[in-house]
Amino acid sequence: MNLTVQDWGAIGELLSAVAILVTLVYLANQIKYARLTAMDGNRANRVVGIRDLNGRLVADADARMAWNKAIDPVFRELHEDISESLGLSFDEASIVILQGWNWMYTHWAQYHSMKSPEDDAELKLICKVWYGADPMKTLLRHPAFRACFEPAFVSWLDGVVAAD
Repeated sequence: MNLTVQDWGAIGELLSAVAILVTLVYLANQIKYARLTAMDGNRANRVVGIRDLNGRLVADADARMAWNKAIDPVFRELHEDISESLGLSFDEASIVILQGWNWMYTHWAQYHSMKSPEDDAELKLICKVWYGADPMKTLLRHPAFRACFEPAFVSWLDGVVAAD
């Protein structure tokens, strides 16, 4: 079989087309993972911001007192219910709720992040233990506390806590 210059040219064009296709698939995959990584970073930054703000309220009794005066009836009821359920003062319930939000947002970010099967198993174990006992157990049961979080995440947590 004797290949002509035109045959070699056609083979070269075919190989170039395959190389371009492989490159495009590779780049699309890289863009997808870069986007997912950026989303993970954005979630992590939101959690850090929430923890920082809540931490300031926990640490500053005057700021917490002002905040608690301004909360709407739904959150006032949440505080009163948690206070009664756990035998805490209104202010202590506020601290527990703020810390509970910190934990929930931390685990929400981990729930949505890219993770290995080992990471997923570890997160489930942490959540089963952490949300299966008070104070998180009582917080997780409260409708006003649950309403602050994505329903799919709360449903996932319910399943994890209930799993044997």
